[in-house]
Amino acid sequence: MNLRACLAALVLLSSVPNIASSQTADAAVRKAEADRFAAMLKGDLAALDTLLAADLTYTHGDGRVVDKAAFIADLKTGDFKYVSIDPEKVQVRMFGDTAVVTGSAGMRVVNKGAPAQIRIVYTTVHVRRSGAWQMVAWHATRVAQ
Repeated sequence: MNLRACLAALVLLSSVPNIASSQTADAAVRKAEADRFAAMLKGDLAALDTLLAADLTYTHGDGRVVDKAAFIADLKTGDFKYVSIDPEKVQVRMFGDTAVVTGSAGMRVVNKGAPAQIRIVYTTVHVRRSGAWQMVAWHATRVAQ
């Protein structure tokens, strides 16, 4: 094997751990997203407390911006209830210990007793802290059905 072939093989092999690490992080972020949506549907506030960062900024599709405490309070009081969440076209981009997730979703919700069916596009930002992925930002925009 000539020197050029050896160098090419070394470069290729040195990228394998990074690819595997990126795939593992991508899968972990996707799981955190799925777990969060499941917790929102169940009203599992303990799970949400773990999955959402203390410094969360949550921008609803109608433009309301709330922090973690207000988001959880809305679910706890029943003022806002998620009935179904169907994410689509989810993409995860990794930037070290930060992940940006984009997608769309159809949702059925109940807002202060009024049922609604909405469609959104959304962006979330997750940060790996102490080995766990937490959502630090959510921003949704409603789109026509």
